[in-house]
Amino acid sequence: MPEIKTKSPAIGHAECLIIGGGVIGSSIAYHMAKEGRSTILVERFIPGEGASGAAVGMLAAESEEFTDPELAQFARTSRDAFPELVRDLERLSGVSVEFRTEGFVTPFRSEAEGQKRWNAAIAQEVDHPVWWDSRELARRIPGLDGQVIGAIYRSKETQISPAQLCRAYTGAAVELGATICSGTQAEQLVVKNGRVCGVQTDSGFFSCKQVIIAGGLDSMRLLEQVGFEYPLNPVKGEAVAVSLKDHPLEYTIYADDIYLVPKRNNELWIGATSLPHQHDKEVSIGSLEGLLARASAWLPRVREASFIRTWAGLRPQAVAGRPCIGPVPGVKGVYVAVGHYRNGVLLSEATGRAIAALLKGAGVAELGISGFSPERIKEASK
Repeated sequence: MPEIKTKSPAIGHAECLIIGGGVIGSSIAYHMAKEGRSTILVERFIPGEGASGAAVGMLAAESEEFTDPELAQFARTSRDAFPELVRDLERLSGVSVEFRTEGFVTPFRSEAEGQKRWNAAIAQEVDHPVWWDSRELARRIPGLDGQVIGAIYRSKETQISPAQLCRAYTGAAVELGATICSGTQAEQLVVKNGRVCGVQTDSGFFSCKQVIIAGGLDSMRLLEQVGFEYPLNPVKGEAVAVSLKDHPLEYTIYADDIYLVPKRNNELWIGATSLPHQHDKEVSIGSLEGLLARASAWLPRVREASFIRTWAGLRPQAVAGRPCIGPVPGVKGVYVAVGHYRNGVLLSEATGRAIAALLKGAGVAELGISGFSPERIKEASK
């Protein structure tokens, strides 16, 4: 790899420079600052305005039914850390993340479907799900479609406001001494004698000892500069927010074809489509019709709701099928945390904590992320 030098003096210096202000980069900034390390985060727009801000904020470690055991454990560890994390972030930042703990409900319309879901839930042997029959379900969630005969209830599943979470992460990081540079595009990693020494941005040069690349889809360009290929595909996700007229939904409904996520002010967020290889953030009429039709099939009174807004985001789906977290082989001081796809909010806490531990000398094996390591992913791609 050729040496890359900068001609301009540094306009800023920190031990750690994080590229990307989504929920992953913001979490890393918080955890690094919490460790007392000088930290700068650069984000080309405003933290939380990209894919992270377009999420609906579910911490669905069990409902998602991960098939990869290592990823499943990582997800549970991250979700279970959120109650304490939320207390710390809200105390430091003064930002409410709108944390809700009522739990998730996965409804079904046949005994066979219910038994299949129950067996899958029990096989995880972790969170002790509860079977709600039609009577219990009618008591808990009035107004569900009449063909729904039961549901699996998971009490440990929680949810937050993703945009507020990003604000809380960055706000807490700043309180702990970090610097957040919005509107700053990272252009080039600067390497000398096989070690990173800074980042050239459109605002100038920042010197540092470590760089953590956490810029979602934009990360591929920077990783290629240090000889590491990690393809990411954009997957557009569209959602819609409505306001229910009466009886706000208490529990998050997590069905096969749709999820209905209750928020403050009687809002209900409905999502989401999954459209691979699309780069625009427009919401089509067809997608909107599909979301509302699937939502009202489970909860008919959605048809009487008031429309609020629609939005879309581009999820970074890894071709490798799992996130990439750890030191990048071939150059010292460069780390990566990308490819979280539709689970960035859920995995943010554990990812930020893992990166902080790696920079203190911990190994990927002891952190339970061997399968996510760039070295392992690089070997598997050969």
